[in-house]
Order: sequence, then C-alpha cells, then structure tokens
Amino acid sequence: MTAISTKNNSDQNRSNESKAEEPLSLKEKVCFGIGDVSHGLAASAVGIYILLYMTDVAGLSPAYAGLAVMIGRVWDSVTDPLMGWITDRTKTRWGSRRPYLLFGAIPYGLAFFSLWVIPEFGGEEVLIFAYATIALLVFNTCLTVVFVPYTSLTATLTSDYNERTSLTGFRMASSQAAFLIGAAVPSVLVSWVPSDAGKQAISSMHRDIFGSWAGTPREAYFIMAAIFSLIMVGSIWVCFWGTRERNIADPSGESNSADDTPLVYASSILEELSGNKPFRSAVLILLLTNCAATLIATNLAYYIQYVLFMEDSRSLIFLTLFSSAIVSMPVWVKLAKKYGKTETYCWAMAVYPLVLACLLLITPATRNWVYIVAALCGILHAAALMIPWAIVPDVVEYDQLKTGKRREGLFYGGTTFSYKMATALAVLMSGFALDQLGYQANVPQSGEVQMGLRMMVGTVAGLLLLWGGYIASGYPLTRDTHAKIVKELAEKKAGEQS
Repeated sequence: MTAISTKNNSDQNRSNESKAEEPLSLKEKVCFGIGDVSHGLAASAVGIYILLYMTDVAGLSPAYAGLAVMIGRVWDSVTDPLMGWITDRTKTRWGSRRPYLLFGAIPYGLAFFSLWVIPEFGGEEVLIFAYATIALLVFNTCLTVVFVPYTSLTATLTSDYNERTSLTGFRMASSQAAFLIGAAVPSVLVSWVPSDAGKQAISSMHRDIFGSWAGTPREAYFIMAAIFSLIMVGSIWVCFWGTRERNIADPSGESNSADDTPLVYASSILEELSGNKPFRSAVLILLLTNCAATLIATNLAYYIQYVLFMEDSRSLIFLTLFSSAIVSMPVWVKLAKKYGKTETYCWAMAVYPLVLACLLLITPATRNWVYIVAALCGILHAAALMIPWAIVPDVVEYDQLKTGKRREGLFYGGTTFSYKMATALAVLMSGFALDQLGYQANVPQSGEVQMGLRMMVGTVAGLLLLWGGYIASGYPLTRDTHAKIVKELAEKKAGEQS
C-alpha cells in the first residue's frame, strides 16, 4: 500500500507541475542547446589541447603551462559571482541573461582565437608565459560574461522539473557534439598540415600569411582557432534569438536592495554554502565531477601519444568517446526522469571508475582495447556531465521558498565558480605532476611519466567520481520534493495576487 500511495502522490505532483506551466517548444530547446556549442568547442579545445599546445608547440615547461592555465581559471572563477550579481540586477526588454549573449559573443570568439597564436618571442620562456597568462585572463573573463548568463537560462526558461532535465539533455547533446569536433579537429589538422599532402595544399599565399608557421603545427592551431571562433559566435547568437526568459524576478524586490553590493553578494554565496545543504551538495558534486573530467581531458591526449604511441589515432579515439556520449545522452535523460537525477548519477558514478581503471592495464601491445574503453567511458561521461548541471536549477526554487527571492545568478555564479576552480586545480595538478616526473616535449617518455599519466586518468579521476557519487546519494531535493516546492510557490503567488 505504501509503494502504491507514494507512486500516486508522485504522479499527482507531476500532474500539478505540468498544469502550472506550458511545456517548452522543440525549437526553443534546440536553440538553447545550440548555445552550448560555443562552450563545447572552447572547453574541448582548451581542456584537451591547451596544455599540450603550450608544452609541445609554444615551448613552455609543463609547470609554467599549468600555472598559466591555473591563473586564468582562478580569475575566471572569482569573476563568476560578480557576473551573477550583475545579471540578477540586469533588467532589459530581452531579459536578465540574454543581453550578455548578444553583446558578449564577439569578444569571446576573439579572445579564444588569441590563445592559439602565441608569438615565438625568440624562445624567451618568460615572455611566452606572460602572453599566455594575459591571453587566458582575457579569454576567461569573456567566458564568464557569456557562460554564467547562459547557464542561468535553465532556471529562467522554465520551473518544471522534467523540462529542466530535457533542456539540460539538449544542451549536453549539443555540447558533446561540439566537444567531439573540438577534440578531433585540432589533432587532424596538426597531423595533416605538416604532412606532404598538407604542405602541397598550402599555396604561396598561405606562406605569405603564415611565414615560418606555414606547414607546422602552429598553422594548424591558427586555422582551428579561426574556424572555431566563428562557430562559437554564431551558436551564441542562435541561443539569443531562439529563447525567451520567463521567470524573471521583480526589479523592485529585496534582492535588488541598494546595500546588496558585490561583496555582500559573494558573502551570500558563502552563507548559502554553509546553511543550504542542497546548494552545498550541488557545488561539491559539480566540483568533484569536473575536476575528474578535466584530469581525463587534459591528460588523455598525452596518454594516447606517449603511453600507447597512438598519436595518429588520437582523433578516432576521441570520436569514439564523444560519439558514444552523444548517442547515450537521451537514454540518461529518460533514466533521470524515471528514477530521479541523483539516483541515476549515483549508479553511473559507481561504474565509471571501474571502466577508467582499465586504462591502467592497456599496453602498446593491447592498445586496440582502448576503443572499447573509450566507448564505455563516453556513455558514462555523458551522465557525469549532464546530471550535475540538471540538479542546480532546482536549488533556485528551494531558496525562493525560504527567502522569497529568486536568485538564479547567485547560485549559478557559485556553481560555475566551483566548476572553474575544479578545472584550475586539475590542470595545475597535471602540469606540476608532469614537470616533477621529468616530462620532455616531443620525445619518448620515461616509465615514471607514463605511470603518472596512467594514474591521473585511471585512478585519481575515478576516486573523485566515486566521491561525487557518495555526496549525491544524500542529496535532499528529489523529484517529489521539488514538485511540492513548486506547488507551494504557485499557491503562495496565487494568494498574493488574490
């Protein structure tokens, strides 16, 4: 009887929720998802190749390269709460978040391009490091201006639990498709441009433009950056024109009081982390998951090239991984809707570390097994990327019921802060570990370096995912709990209007 009663209550809650709000159109979901193509391209290119580009092309040591990336991302994470504060106070005819997509797209694309055209500076490592650090600071500032408002849109487009899961599914499917392109294209270009076929295809005009870079990996990264920048700008604008904000806070509300400064806003995030268990859990889940994902992304290119000696197959391996992630995304959406987001995430994170552990066992003699492992990793990686972001919007209504304020920017500023701090720590860890192990660019690596690469992608990342799954097992905002919160908010609003 208890199970039947629970099921009936769950069905009733979902029924009440669906009556309260019209479902989003397919067009709007698709346009919202396309917006994350920009971040998927940038995240994959930067996450997988920036450290490799800086060490093997630009000429930085792994420690310097890791430090430059870390400085850029720490700055990026610090600016996130400020951007959240700004968007919560932005009121325009386009909404609170979308204007930043319109006006931030072009600077974002240009800043991305600057990362991949590091001058040679006569081999002066200090100057190379300075340029790389400044370029990363500018890029990450532009990323904040676009990414915080974009992620906040999930909460402003709809308050429906399942619609948010669906939205996040569209977003992650687009992101993974872009991630696939961002992971494969640089490797293809780096292999093709210096080849005989590539050199023959380069005309004298190209040589006039690129000079000493013609026919080298530097030209390959230049071409990639130019193409990706244009796509990134276009995808952001598609999201702007194809979506409409709905749940926008009253500009006269308490959250816009004059004494609510950026410093007070940042302290509010710390207070919420201390006293708001759902928010604290969501932040920790995102931090651990993305730290693990960054460790895998950053070191996998090195692992393929220097452990398995499969540099020419790198694009195919990434294609296998991200294709399986894209194909499996709708399955994870259905599972999350049926069994709950955190429940589904916990099961996926219990299995994912076991698959990653297989990377410890693969040798050059058995390296073809990497394709099977990559396919399995892609399936589980889709859950690791999608579900934590689908959890965050539900915290907004929980907080609104407690405080009477709707603060999407605050919570998304806080969660993107954790996401970017996680990536900063993972890249710094990778760079310093490689430096301490004695990594040397473009030569065969020692056994210590090879074992270090195995451990970072096969063991450390797996332990972080297990930790994230453990925290998710105690997450308090279930589907039914969230449905009750939305119902109470609707009743409260109806009472205020009557």
